[in-house]
Amino acid sequence: MYSGNRSGGQDLWEGGGGSGGAGPAGTLSPAPVFRSGTYERLALLVGSIGLLGVGNNLLVLVLYYKFQRLRTPTHLFLVNISLSDLLVSLFGVTFTFVSCLRNGWVWDTVGCVWDGFSSSLFEKSSSHKCICDAF
Repeated sequence: MYSGNRSGGQDLWEGGGGSGGAGPAGTLSPAPVFRSGTYERLALLVGSIGLLGVGNNLLVLVLYYKFQRLRTPTHLFLVNISLSDLLVSLFGVTFTFVSCLRNGWVWDTVGCVWDGFSSSLFEKSSSHKCICDAF
């Protein structure tokens, strides 16, 4: 039976003394990982990726809805991929973008779990559809 490793850097997660310094429970280190300018560049990059992802995928969905001749089974697969990519752009980028603006992760454990879960779910559904379309 695995009981977990309670030695080593565990006190960092509990907010105790260790190299991460004292802090509230559930946080790692109060010091930012990167310099402020790096966070600004990351926010610009992540924000650009998010805006391009939302814009392009919304364009695909609007064109599919607007033009009757695009409503074929093959294009429906593309719409499915576009919808899952749109959800990745909305949910996967938002948490990271806000954290980059604030110079570090600002969400609690639930926010971290939701960010990972939603990104994984939407990315896997998008990747799965691409693999299925290849066969």
